[in-house]
Amino acid sequence: MPTDTPRSSVFVSRFNRGMSVAICAVLLVFAISTVWLPGGPERFVGLVPLAALAALSYVGLWLPYLRVGDDSITVRNVLRTVTIPWNALVHVDTKYNLTLHVPGRTVNVFVAPAPGTVTAARLARRSKREGRSLDAPRPGDLSGTDSGDAAALVRTRWAELQHSERVAAGVADTTPVISQWNTGTLAVIVGGVVLSAAALLLW
Repeated sequence: MPTDTPRSSVFVSRFNRGMSVAICAVLLVFAISTVWLPGGPERFVGLVPLAALAALSYVGLWLPYLRVGDDSITVRNVLRTVTIPWNALVHVDTKYNLTLHVPGRTVNVFVAPAPGTVTAARLARRSKREGRSLDAPRPGDLSGTDSGDAAALVRTRWAELQHSERVAAGVADTTPVISQWNTGTLAVIVGGVVLSAAALLLW
């Protein structure tokens, strides 16, 4: 008898990851320049804050994601990771960014900000040129935006699970939502600040 294969879709911000790559590229140029500067071994101390900034761009811009699975939604923001079982999800909103509502709290998705006024207007003009109706409830729901694409991913999977009766009704209040600190990220932030301060004092 065939069984359903668990599915998992991951959404990341291409803009944030592009920024991370750009920042690291600039820092690499500074690092090379620092190494080639005339002077003694003390000049290598200047590499410490550069490495710390590269690590911060990685944990702050590259690592965050939204994972949509058959059992739950996982939101990895910069400092915390939140796991939301489908039974706990109450509402999906995109006013300022993709926001997942569960009983007693909201979970903002860092990788899915709503578009600004300029971006929303540009997408509206494009839809008009292509002869498509702009039926999104608000700019944050527009296709082609981080918040709109991420929200569509969540809503589509939610609807599929509801249709297959894999989401129970009336149990949201008693379904636990797990929230954990990203200890590795916190260690990188604290360690980067401490080591950079020490290096600058010694430089």
